[in-house]
Amino acid sequence: KHHSKNQIHDLPGIRNSGRLSVLTDSSSIGFSIKGDSVSGFQYEIVKAFADSLGLELVISEKNDLKDCMDGLNSGDYDIIANFIPVTTEWKKNALFTTPFFTSREVLVQRVTVGTSHSKLIKKHSELANDTIYIPVNSPFKMRLIHLSNEIAEPIHILEIKNKSSEQMVRMVAKGMIKLTICDEEFANRLKLKYPNIDVSLPISFSQQQAWVVHPSSTKLLEKLNEFLDDFIGSSAYWNIYRKYY
Repeated sequence: KHHSKNQIHDLPGIRNSGRLSVLTDSSSIGFSIKGDSVSGFQYEIVKAFADSLGLELVISEKNDLKDCMDGLNSGDYDIIANFIPVTTEWKKNALFTTPFFTSREVLVQRVTVGTSHSKLIKKHSELANDTIYIPVNSPFKMRLIHLSNEIAEPIHILEIKNKSSEQMVRMVAKGMIKLTICDEEFANRLKLKYPNIDVSLPISFSQQQAWVVHPSSTKLLEKLNEFLDDFIGSSAYWNIYRKYY
């Protein structure tokens, strides 16, 4: 039986149902399916958590953070296993877990053969009147709005539906779009796959990255944090980390 609408499940209810409903994004660090095998950095960690409680893991994917938050608030999902920057903007609607790591956002631009280094954007002010493409309702949107105010020039933000950060980076590498934003750790990893991208310009300060649960799922949060405190930094964690990063 699926969780009924408008009923938020805390740990006792989740244990009774025997299943943990989790939302993540479709990427190699979120969740990806190839043939019969399921993989993903966050998937493997949340699977270990579900296993530790003897629960069946039900995974759904969405790339739109607002949709994710709506689903969390309506009780469709128990955890958003997606690295979300710990900001006051999201703290109003959700409880953050123990942070996984601290990372900042970087600009992703394409380096073409023969591009002189001087053609690359190296300063925030050079983004004036430029267009940056991001997934719809990306957590990076607010940062770009602030950045636009800081340089006192418009930065045009174009939101693309049904795309993950990783897919947007691929679009930059292929020359389909000019600029996007990505988490620095992930961007460095994607650079191995797409050597023709430049990810050297930070767009934000370092922010803690964490998962979220519903504000009333306090027992779930407590259990999840206990698990993460033990798990993050363990050899099992580093084995998973090295596989994806």
